[in-house]
Amino acid sequence: MGRTPISRQAAIAFAVAAITLELLASTLYYVAGGSSSGLSVDPSKLLASGASGASLIRWGSLIDMFGYLSIAPVVLYLRGRYSAARYVDIFAAAGLGLVIIGSIGAVSMATAAPPLINGYLTAGPAERQALLPAFATLYRAVVLGLWQTLETIPAAIWLLGMAWTVRREGSRPLFVILIAIGLVNVAIAGYRLLSF
Repeated sequence: MGRTPISRQAAIAFAVAAITLELLASTLYYVAGGSSSGLSVDPSKLLASGASGASLIRWGSLIDMFGYLSIAPVVLYLRGRYSAARYVDIFAAAGLGLVIIGSIGAVSMATAAPPLINGYLTAGPAERQALLPAFATLYRAVVLGLWQTLETIPAAIWLLGMAWTVRREGSRPLFVILIAIGLVNVAIAGYRLLSF
């Protein structure tokens, strides 16, 4: 077992923070989307969500960004804890890739979506017709492209790779959590890649 730059208690605190922040962000997105279910929302519905929707998207995206950033210390802890394991550096790089891709998507939505939503409120019919494809492109690039396709690949590599690593030395609950979340990411990535 290696030496970790982050304590176990700090890693647990960051993991709890990441889960809590991601659940809160998902709730805000859910409300902004009119309580739509499924992996995605009709972009026109979000665009027409008004000032409250713009605010929910802004705050949800900023909270989401901090949720992703909270994953980084967990990646570093696991990398340090299992530093002697085979391929752990590759798995850690994938975990940090998840953090980078996810937070870029979140900050992109926080900065670009609210002005488009607010502009749609005061726009005339012709301007609204122009705003819809712009917003739909932003939505598809971030939500479908970055979050539900690109980030799920390194997320699955990190989670399943670390599950494979900890299966011998780690605790059974950690193994089960990593496997379960890793398989969810594999399913989402597969679904998105096959639906292009």
